[in-house]
Amino acid sequence: MKIYSQGDQAIVVSIEKKVSKDLTEDLLALRTYLNERNYPFITEIIPTESDMMIIYDARDMIKHHHIQSPFLYMKALIESIQLEISHNDQNKEPIQIPIVYGDEYGPDLDALLKHFKIDKSQFIQLHSGSEYFVSMMGYSPGFPYLTGMNKKLYVNHTSTKKKFIPAGSVVIEGKKCGIVTTDTYNDWLVIGYTPLQLFFPNKTDFALLKLGDNVQFIAKEKNDLNIGDLKTCQS
Repeated sequence: MKIYSQGDQAIVVSIEKKVSKDLTEDLLALRTYLNERNYPFITEIIPTESDMMIIYDARDMIKHHHIQSPFLYMKALIESIQLEISHNDQNKEPIQIPIVYGDEYGPDLDALLKHFKIDKSQFIQLHSGSEYFVSMMGYSPGFPYLTGMNKKLYVNHTSTKKKFIPAGSVVIEGKKCGIVTTDTYNDWLVIGYTPLQLFFPNKTDFALLKLGDNVQFIAKEKNDLNIGDLKTCQS
């Protein structure tokens, strides 16, 4: 585990492990530990795939808590925590995501089938046959980065140009899969679409998926789902 400063009011904890479900749960457990103790000078905790940034109020620490070196105090605090983590959600059932693959719902799928030299049914089997976990949140509110994709579907390229991608689009990039939560323009490879809403802008708890959640894609035919008025991808 590495601990280093990020500016004068933040510290980064980097757990030197390969990105995995256990690593994500280690970081979540560390965040839970700190939140439960309600340290008044910790203002925000931001986990990513392999590390966590802890933002603190250095002025408050010096002025009201008589801490001479906020960074050294935070470093010692983190080092004192025993990371023998209890992973309470190991057996948590995956959240099922219905998905329609290809055609207007996944305009990049045909090109990917040629790239992988497989047919659509094989792609669907490989993609929906894996169990994913949310390893990071970002890009837009509620947007999940999903780790666990079959290695046979890894890609080292994106679309040739950016295009309009509607919310609900399922995309792949590199070793990961993602689900678009707000309409956007990007060069992601769009393989399918889900009508399941993941982002609720009017709610305090605005994201359906959370860091560490398990996810399973369920292949559906478009006639099986209420697609609604889908704004399809456009160049």
